[in-house]
Amino acid sequence: MLIQLPSGRPDQPGQQPGEQPGAGFEAGLRRDLASAPVVSYDAVLGGVMKRALDLALTLITAPIWLPLLGLAMLWVKLSGRTQMLSATECIGYGGRGFNRLSLQVAKQAVTTARSKWSDAFERLPELLSVVRGDMALVGPRPLSRAELEPLRSARRYYLSARPGVVGVATLIGTNDPSQYKIYAMSWEVVTDALILWDALRSLWTRQDRFKPSFARGEPDQSTSGVVVRRAED
Repeated sequence: MLIQLPSGRPDQPGQQPGEQPGAGFEAGLRRDLASAPVVSYDAVLGGVMKRALDLALTLITAPIWLPLLGLAMLWVKLSGRTQMLSATECIGYGGRGFNRLSLQVAKQAVTTARSKWSDAFERLPELLSVVRGDMALVGPRPLSRAELEPLRSARRYYLSARPGVVGVATLIGTNDPSQYKIYAMSWEVVTDALILWDALRSLWTRQDRFKPSFARGEPDQSTSGVVVRRAED
């Protein structure tokens, strides 16, 4: 944050009669400090542990997703598309900008299953952002600056975490901004594990059988407040 101090020396002509030298300067400085927006962010959600787990899982599975990314890029190239990757400027933790990469897969799928796989292949390049530290495996879906502005009070919770390859909208079943607050206040390793597992399993199934619920459980049921429930048929 840059605060512009009152111009001139504190003892320059123009101060009110009877004022001590520098009083006008100090009064102007206090006014500037009072009107300046002060924004602070806590340590990134999950801290070192979440980052270490994301990096470990991404690197361990690299022999799987890197060849898949290469084959997908080759398929896109052979399909005649002139651009294989696109970069979208998004806002990450603490308001830092980064380029979110996505694969330009043709939108010709008509079934839900094919659409899920198409979206999954589009997101494969985002794993490179996980390695760089711009994104996490699980977190809020990356938003552009224009999409971030309307969040208002939810903006603080969005900016407290790295955006995720897998979004957290499943916590409440919709894209309501309250998902960011729920995720930030209820995060634990088991939360990310449930969301990630649900996303991977949904690629092979048509209906979600289990979803993470944030209703507070009994002490002997859960230590994190996350209760796994069976979805209704």
